[in-house]
Amino acid sequence: MKLFLKLLFLLPVVLFLLALSVANRRPVTIFLDPFTGPTHEGTQIEMQLDIVMLLAVLTGIVIGSVATWLEQGKHRRAIRRAKSEANSLRAEIARLSVPRQGEKRKIS
Repeated sequence: MKLFLKLLFLLPVVLFLLALSVANRRPVTIFLDPFTGPTHEGTQIEMQLDIVMLLAVLTGIVIGSVATWLEQGKHRRAIRRAKSEANSLRAEIARLSVPRQGEKRKIS
């Protein structure tokens, strides 16, 4: 069911992006030096508009993913601490539940 819902959402998105890509195949010039002024000299790249849009979307996805990962670091740290504490408490329970020599266990 989860796979069906994912496909139900992703299929229209992929079809839309494909149609957008086919409609925008003109070459555009990207100027990499913003301080050149009104002249068109300087570092520039010419590529298709659909590639520029795809790179912009992918860059946004990567930046958003990194920001989310960094933001969730405090939660991952808290989980690691809780697991460590649980493991140390289990070890202490196991150590205390072993009867000492000469001591009888009381069964209740």
